Amino acid sequence: MYLNANDINTISLMNVFFEIRPALYNIILKQTKSTQTAQDLTQDLFLKVKKLSNTFPSNDDARNYLIRIAINAAKDHVRGERRRQQLLQGSIELFENYQPSNLIEDNYILEEQINIIDSSLKELPEKYRQILYLSRIEGYTHAEIAEKLSISKSAVEKYIMKALIHCRDNISH
Repeated sequence: MYLNANDINTISLMNVFFEIRPALYNIILKQTKSTQTAQDLTQDLFLKVKKLSNTFPSNDDARNYLIRIAINAAKDHVRGERRRQQLLQGSIELFENYQPSNLIEDNYILEEQINIIDSSLKELPEKYRQILYLSRIEGYTHAEIAEKLSISKSAVEKYIMKALIHCRDNISH
């Protein structure tokens, strides 16, 4: 890479990454409490930084940017793991006393209910489905969804409420 006069005063994000890599690893380790996960997320962070190849006006700006994305990566991972554990626990509770039925009618009714839910979700506008997915499946808070989609928290709450009402009304009919 050739430097021109404007590039001389900029700091390479990649250089700062290598300089503070151990600190980034420790930040992620503290959040996730897993050396394997911290190693994986630090490697993922490296790949993101490599793609960006941005420059920053100062070392502190680059360092702060890297720390922020390390913290966000760790929080996203922890949130995803927490949501997976909730889903797993819910599945265990759901099937705890399950006894398989050989009745064709039971299977037919279950299949019909799934089709009704699927149809109801498909009727929703894309934004409603996206917000419902982020909330119920990914485990994002309303504030996090609002920030991610650049809308207000009250708009997120409105979309979720309308989506749930729509689904409830379709399922109960």
